[in-house]
Amino acid sequence: MDSRKSIEESREDFPSLKRQRKGKPPIYLDNACTTLVPRQVFESIQEYYTEYPSCSGTRSRHWFAQEVSDHIEGNPGKGIKGSRQIIAEFINAGSKKEIIFTLNTTHALNMVALGFPFQPGDVVLLTDTEHNSNLLPWLKLQKAGRIKVDFTVTNDRFDLDAFEWKLKTGRVRLVSMAYTSNVTGYTIPAREITKIAHQYGALVLLDGAQAVPHQTIDVQNLDADFLAFSLHKMCGPRGVGVLYGKKELLGQMPHEEGEAEHVIVPVIQGGGTVADSTYYSYTLMLPPDRFEAGIQNYPAQIASGAAVQYIQQIGMDRIRDHEASLNHFLSEELMNRYGDTGWFSIVGPQDAAQRGGILTFEVKRPNAMGIAADLSEKNNVMIRDGVFCVHAYFNEKFGPEWTRPISHSEHRMVYRVSSYFYNTMEECRVFLEALDEIFKERGYI
Repeated sequence: MDSRKSIEESREDFPSLKRQRKGKPPIYLDNACTTLVPRQVFESIQEYYTEYPSCSGTRSRHWFAQEVSDHIEGNPGKGIKGSRQIIAEFINAGSKKEIIFTLNTTHALNMVALGFPFQPGDVVLLTDTEHNSNLLPWLKLQKAGRIKVDFTVTNDRFDLDAFEWKLKTGRVRLVSMAYTSNVTGYTIPAREITKIAHQYGALVLLDGAQAVPHQTIDVQNLDADFLAFSLHKMCGPRGVGVLYGKKELLGQMPHEEGEAEHVIVPVIQGGGTVADSTYYSYTLMLPPDRFEAGIQNYPAQIASGAAVQYIQQIGMDRIRDHEASLNHFLSEELMNRYGDTGWFSIVGPQDAAQRGGILTFEVKRPNAMGIAADLSEKNNVMIRDGVFCVHAYFNEKFGPEWTRPISHSEHRMVYRVSSYFYNTMEECRVFLEALDEIFKERGYI
């Protein structure tokens, strides 16, 4: 008998879904931005503030501090599995010491970018659909003359031959790519990419913000060198993320700098990161401590374990399949209704099976702006509009200044519908009917 929680049962855990506005419930389809939070997660946060609101046991030696450490690092004697171990097992890391808590995915990506021991002439290879968080750090380093940035074009399908050609002909030191695009929903063949990159001596950093919450991730099977993701995209608290790194890449000796040419160094240092210091030198703690400077967001780190356990209770395969089912239904309905109009199109792969829970569509009509606001105001339907922090991709696709067209007829806007396991087919139907009503009001159909 399957003891896992059903989709309908899970909805009861989200107080925000029980709200009403204008006599209607919310329909939240903006999950690629951030997900809703179940009561089990904020109860975990509340427990910290009410029961043991102190520093961790790495700083203080009292029972409140020990309880903080128990819930983050674990205490087998008390039967407590800490959040760091829960996350390590969730992505099948080799050790919990390979799990570094960060502020979010952006923070984690910057830790690698700024801490990696690049040499002049090194190349960082990206795709053409990277989030600003996996673009700007590299452009900044390029501007400073530390690296060169290159791109491999996906064209809705990752070309492994073109990728390998980049590695053959360039001095690629690091491959840094979004595992799943937050625009198209397309998931790259990460295992094959890593295998090829390693053949040419390049390391691989995966931006897993849109992948880890939606499918089973096994970092040892992927052989990825680094993986970054955020808890707020997987029913977790805001302000906490994770950087996974292979132990040999995080440092294994308490030296001031990295022990080898491929070891990243901490870019923020201070309290909690050093084993000892004098007026002239210092020695670092071993990972993960050397990367977690200052007082940490203890309640969020603790609650991250609760969030992971919660979605595990749902089941990662079930989450993936449920999202795919909703996306298939929405894609088919939208294309049947508007696919032959000439002003409506789906961005990215046309096959919904290749887009997970993300459906991004373009509307090219006069007054194409404001549809997301109308959906929210009229029917409490929440989706995303704009560029989704991927300005470069859309500027390349549509041309510079596309958001400020010269003529009225050139108006266009992009909208993103992103589902999660607590969304239902009925919510999708409400969205479709609301969108249809807006299109009719605007004279599109």
